[in-house]
Amino acid sequence: MAGTHAVTVDVLDRDGKAPQTANAEYVLFRSLDGAASEYGQLDNGHVTGRLAPGEYVVETGVHTPKPSGGKSFTLVYVSRFVLDKDRTVVLDARKGRPMSIGVDRPDARLTGGEGGGGYARVVQTIGGQTTTTASIFLDGQPAYITPSGPAPGLSLLLQGRLTKDGAATGSPYIYNVAGSVSDQDIIPAEPALRVRTAELATVNTRYRRQGRPACAGTHAGAHWPGGGYTTGFYVGIGSLPATRTEYFSPGADWDTDTVLGADCRLEEAGVTGTSELFPSAGTYDRERTTGPLGAGADFNTLLNDGTVQFWVPMFSSWSAASGLAPYDRVTGRTTLQTADGKVIATSDQPGYGDFTLPEPGRGSGEAAYKVTTDAYRQAPWSDLATRQHIDWTFSATRPSGDWTGLPLLTVLYRTRLDDDNRAPTTTQHIALSPRTNQDEPAPTIRRLTLQISYDDGTTWEGAPVSYTQHGWEATVRNPSGSNGKYVSLRAYAEDTAGRTVDQTLVHAYGLKP
Repeated sequence: MAGTHAVTVDVLDRDGKAPQTANAEYVLFRSLDGAASEYGQLDNGHVTGRLAPGEYVVETGVHTPKPSGGKSFTLVYVSRFVLDKDRTVVLDARKGRPMSIGVDRPDARLTGGEGGGGYARVVQTIGGQTTTTASIFLDGQPAYITPSGPAPGLSLLLQGRLTKDGAATGSPYIYNVAGSVSDQDIIPAEPALRVRTAELATVNTRYRRQGRPACAGTHAGAHWPGGGYTTGFYVGIGSLPATRTEYFSPGADWDTDTVLGADCRLEEAGVTGTSELFPSAGTYDRERTTGPLGAGADFNTLLNDGTVQFWVPMFSSWSAASGLAPYDRVTGRTTLQTADGKVIATSDQPGYGDFTLPEPGRGSGEAAYKVTTDAYRQAPWSDLATRQHIDWTFSATRPSGDWTGLPLLTVLYRTRLDDDNRAPTTTQHIALSPRTNQDEPAPTIRRLTLQISYDDGTTWEGAPVSYTQHGWEATVRNPSGSNGKYVSLRAYAEDTAGRTVDQTLVHAYGLKP
């Protein structure tokens, strides 16, 4: 073929043999200018083909059977292969060096289970962009990579979740570590991530019950450069309440979540998650599975065809957002109306729906609308947020681009609670946080009120709300003799953009006897 060169590839496994096709299926040539990627299907470790002249990343994955059973895996990686004439390249897994992740705690091991608790990613500059070129789960079987480089932007990134003896649940500590194995643009001869505890953020974490016996588990995954997805590894916390010391590599953005269910199988559960960054080593405190739970900052968008994508995480806490409907053990509905009460569309999910605005709302001027959502929850792991009713009002007009954010108001709460999410029958301070769309600046609030109920919303009484140097705050005096009772909250907020929210949360938290 004119303008190309012949390329012959021979692959060897860690025993120096040509691997069976099932153990090494393909070789990848990725041009460094980003113009093209070409796969070659290996036949028992061999393939011949033709490629355009240029510079390429070359890689293949090789499984080598072990005499004792199982297989090792080797990523054979060539960061710069120059094709300027017909060439033969030998990809030799025997040159691979073992990848590993460890901390200075002798009994800390990568967690078990699917994925094994460890992950490796290779990134390199391709076409001027930092690009993920390979990724590998460290799943308990030996994993190797061939040293390579130097090449612009080349890095081997390792991430691991370690517990006492690698326990999948119940460990008194959890290490979440992530970083590059070299400060140079190479894959080094020792591709190992070694971390000292003193270099990490020490995060003392309290997991609370929500009025009922429950179990919890968590995932944590680091954001990586080069695109691709965030990989979060699971660790079970066990029965609640519980305290864990969780260590994190500082300076990295972590996606973390908490799963709460009636038992430790977590077949049905509620999930909340957040992005966290601990800027430096040191001691931090945080809470998880803590109420009140309610509608969190939204993801609403308005498309230029008049479609409203109404997406609100309905069981969020002050510091973590829930997922979106459908939820386990939750029923409800969401309705979009015109300002005068005419129903436009209805969804059978609380806080979720794709609606189309009528033509007047898609013209050159704004039109006013109201969204109402009701959520009913009967979860065997939680007595919180058993009922929510929320009315949002807003104005909208068709965007000039493909889409625009449609931020609506919501109010989240924070208050001091015990291990069963109960407050004392004394004076109590409740912080209130008005929020909008996840990526929008904080709203400027014109009016904010709070009502409180001790009979599941049958009767309400006002609570004084003030704006302090720490933000909005309400002060209430809980009644005595309230064994087994719950506090319900109703907040109304209006901002300077004319948006309003009227939200009722039944069973925000419990009261101590």
